[in-house]
Amino acid sequence: FAMIHAENPSSTKVNISFYDMNKKITTEGKGKKKAETQVVKEVNLVETLAGKQCNCLFWSPAGRNIIFASLGDSASGTIEFYDVDNKSLTVKEHYRANQVVWDPSGRTVATLVSQPIQGGHFKFSMDNGYILWSFQGKQLHQQSFETFYQFNWRPREKLLSKTERKLVIKNLKTYEKKFDKADKELAFKRQLDATKAKRALRSKFRERVARLKQLKKQQKEEKVLLNNGYDSDDETNYTTKEVAIETILSTKEEVV
Repeated sequence: FAMIHAENPSSTKVNISFYDMNKKITTEGKGKKKAETQVVKEVNLVETLAGKQCNCLFWSPAGRNIIFASLGDSASGTIEFYDVDNKSLTVKEHYRANQVVWDPSGRTVATLVSQPIQGGHFKFSMDNGYILWSFQGKQLHQQSFETFYQFNWRPREKLLSKTERKLVIKNLKTYEKKFDKADKELAFKRQLDATKAKRALRSKFRERVARLKQLKKQQKEEKVLLNNGYDSDDETNYTTKEVAIETILSTKEEVV
């Protein structure tokens, strides 16, 4: 488990300490006996991270990953993704975030800015919405709303058991090939759909241009008659004159 603590309650920087219940006690060996290490079910300090800017902690349902969040109107909105096994830390930000919600599998997490469900004026309504992140801190999706009250994940009746997870890990390369193929097919389909849409727009534009040219051609005779035989599109009806104008831009006098 983890806890936030600081020497001063008003401190902007706090410490986060991690504990487990596996305290190791080593007893010295006597004579030829070697030293023995025993695990006792007592509170044991694992590590402490100092100088963190957060006021809430959120463990992943799958364990291992935890989020250090600075939530609230006056907070910085810093979101830190920490892997307690690999000791890796990813720092992100969601300004004015006031909630963090993990999905049941622990693979995706949502940070959100929501207004009170009781109603009334909410001065930060322009920031309403949510951001979806992977458990490693990669932003997946962002959505904004004018009014936003609540965010809930769909419950899952059953997650994979340990045996099923081992089977997935064992066949991971097979799954990778399968999903890579599906991703390529999906990307190709999207590209094909985009190309078809562009071609349809181009054909529509060309048809419109051809129709307007035909309409202009049909109206030309009527236009000439209305102008007493004058055709504005006939270049022979115009006189072209070339006029050259010399302009002095600047002068400079030098005494030799």
